[in-house]
Amino acid sequence: MKTSIKLLTLFIFILGVSACQNSSPTPKGISTSSSKAVDSKEPLTVIGGELSYELINTIQSSSKLYGVNFNPKNSTLITYGDSSTITIYSMDLQPIAHIESKNDEIKAIDISLDGAYLACGGDDGFVEIWSLDSYKLIHRMQSNSDDTLAIAFNSDATKVASGGEEKVIDVWNAKAGNQIARLEGHQDEVTNISFIDFNRKIVSSAKDKNTKIWDVVKKKTVYSYLTPSNEYGEIKKAKSFDDYTITALTEVESAEGNSRKRNGPPVWKYTMKFKDNQGNTLKEFDQHRGPITDIAVATNRSYMASSSLDKTVRLWDLEKRKHITNIVLKDKAYGVTINKSGHLLVALEGKRNIKLFQIKSSYSPTDSSSSSSASVPVATSSNISTWYKKQYAIVVGIDHYKRLSLPRLNNAITDARSVAGILRKKGFSVIELYNENATKERMLDALKKIKQLSTAQDATLFYFAGHGDGVSGHNNVREGYILPYDFNSDLNSPSTDVMYYDKSALSISSLVMYSRDTKAKHIGIILDSCFSGLAMESKYAKKSIAGVSSKQLDSVEYDTKTRSVRIKPTSVASTDSNSEINNLFRDLLAKKSINILTAGDDQPVSDGSGHSPFTQAFLEVLDSSVDKDGYIRFTTLADYIKKYVEGKTKQQQKPQYKNESLEDGDFIFKL
Repeated sequence: MKTSIKLLTLFIFILGVSACQNSSPTPKGISTSSSKAVDSKEPLTVIGGELSYELINTIQSSSKLYGVNFNPKNSTLITYGDSSTITIYSMDLQPIAHIESKNDEIKAIDISLDGAYLACGGDDGFVEIWSLDSYKLIHRMQSNSDDTLAIAFNSDATKVASGGEEKVIDVWNAKAGNQIARLEGHQDEVTNISFIDFNRKIVSSAKDKNTKIWDVVKKKTVYSYLTPSNEYGEIKKAKSFDDYTITALTEVESAEGNSRKRNGPPVWKYTMKFKDNQGNTLKEFDQHRGPITDIAVATNRSYMASSSLDKTVRLWDLEKRKHITNIVLKDKAYGVTINKSGHLLVALEGKRNIKLFQIKSSYSPTDSSSSSSASVPVATSSNISTWYKKQYAIVVGIDHYKRLSLPRLNNAITDARSVAGILRKKGFSVIELYNENATKERMLDALKKIKQLSTAQDATLFYFAGHGDGVSGHNNVREGYILPYDFNSDLNSPSTDVMYYDKSALSISSLVMYSRDTKAKHIGIILDSCFSGLAMESKYAKKSIAGVSSKQLDSVEYDTKTRSVRIKPTSVASTDSNSEINNLFRDLLAKKSINILTAGDDQPVSDGSGHSPFTQAFLEVLDSSVDKDGYIRFTTLADYIKKYVEGKTKQQQKPQYKNESLEDGDFIFKL
C-alpha cells in the first residue's frame, strides 16, 4: 500500500513538473501561431460585414514605444518611442535596420506614400527626413517647436508639415530642406496633421479642441470648428481625407433638453466621429470603453482599426460605418497600423509588445490547390499565350430561406457546389455563398469585390441557383429578381411594388448594369432560377449583335444514334499562328462581351433530381473527366444547354441567351 502511495506521489510530482514546463511563457520573438504572415497584391475588402483575424507573432521591444507604422512599399514595420532609435522590422517581425535620430525621443513619424522616405520629429524639435532605401539622413531641420508632436508628408513627398508645443505648423520643402510656410492660429499644442485636396490644404487638430483647415498656398485658415461636443472634450487622434475627418475623442456627457445633470463623478464617453469639412457629424462610433489611442485605415478604405486603453483593437466596416469585431489584448493598446493591402495588422500592446495579426475575409476569392501554380488556362498555341490574365467567379446556392413561406429547394446547393468545383479546375478564383451566407449584402459586396479586382484582361462569371420571381408592378412594369437568403417581401401581395422588392431582392437589371460597368473583358451571368428570362427584357440590355464568322469554330451537333446533342469543341492549331481559326479566336478575345444565360423564360424552372436539368447540362459540358479537348464559346455553350433542357423538359422550359457585346467578343471556356 505504501509503495502504491509513493508511486502515485511520484507520478503526480512528474505531472506537476511537466505542467510547469508547458506553462512557461513563450520566448520573445517566437511565433504564437504555426502560420506565417501572408500578404497579397489584391486589397482586402469586407464582404457581408465580416472579417476574422489570427495572431501570427509577438515580439517585445527593449524600449517603450509610442507608435507603429507599416511601410506601404514592402510591408516592413517601423517602430518609435522613448529613445533616439527607430527600428525597422521585416514582415515577420525580424529586426533588419535601425535609424538613429538627433532627438532623444521620437514623438511622431510619417512614411511617404511610395515608401521611399521617412519623416520624424521629437523632443528636441528636430524634423528629419530619411531614406528608407539606404537608411541615410537626407535633411535635418530645426523646427519652431521644441517638442514635435505631429508630422505628415504630402502625397508626392515634396512637402512635410510638422507641429507641436509652439502652437504653429511648419511646412518644409522635403527636397531642399528649407521652411516654405508657417501657419499660426491654434491656441495650444498641435497634435495631428494631414494633407488633403491634392496637397493644397492641411487639416490639423490641437489641444485647443479645434480642427482647422488651412490653405497652404495662401497660408491662412479656410475653416475652423470646435471638434468635441462640449468644452470638456479632448481630441486624442485624427485621420483626415478629402471629404471627412475621423476624430477620436474623450468627452464628458452633459445635460441636453429637459434632462437633469447627473450628480457625482463625470460620465466619460469615448467616441470616433466622422466630420465633414464644416464640422458636421456624419457618423459616430461609441463602442470603446476607454480612451482611444490610435486610428488606422486600410488604403482602399474598406475597413478601419482603432486601439484603446480598454485593451481592445476594434475593426470597423468603413464603407457601411459599422462595427465588425474586437481583437482582445492582455494589456492596454497604445497603437495600431494596417499594411497597404489590408491583410496584415500590428497592434502595440502595453508599451513594449508588438503583435502581428493576419486579417482575413471569409468570402475572398479562392483557388483550388491544384490550380494554384497556374491560375489561368494556357492555350496550346504559343502565339495565343493565355485566354485571360485572371478569371473570377461568384457562385451562389440557396436551398432554404429565412422566410419559411418560400418552398425549400432540393438541389440548388448541390448545383452551386458542383459549378464552383468545376470552375476552380478551369482556373477560376471563386467566391462561394450558400444558404445563410447568401444574404443580399454579401452578394452585393462580392460583386463589388470582383469589380474592384478585375481588369480589362480578365473574365468574370456570376452563377445563381435558387428562387427567382417576376414582379408586375404599377403601369405594367415587369421586373425579374433573384431572391437572397434574407428576402422578406410579401410574395402574395396582389399589387406588388417593384421598389419594395428592391429592398430585399436583387434585380436582374442591376446584375446587367453591374456587368456593363465592370472593367472585365468578358462577363458571364448564369441564372438557374424562375423568371430569370426577364433579364432579356432588362432596360439595361441591348439587342444581340451578330458575332464574327463561326464556320470553323465550335458547334453543337445532333447525335442521331443516341438522339441527343453534343458539343464539338475547337482545337487551336499550335503550328500555324496565322490560321483562320487562330485569327478568329484572337478577334473574339480582343473584344468585350457580356453573356447572359438563364434557365428559362418568364416562367418557373425545374429543380430536377440530383441536379437541375439546366445545371446538369452546364456541368456535362465543362466536366474535365469527360474525354474531350479544345475550346468553346459561351454562345455555343448556351446553344447546347438550350437544346438539352428543352429536350429533357419536352419544351416546357426554354433557356434564354443573349450576348450583349457591342464589340462582337465572346467568353471562351477551355474544356
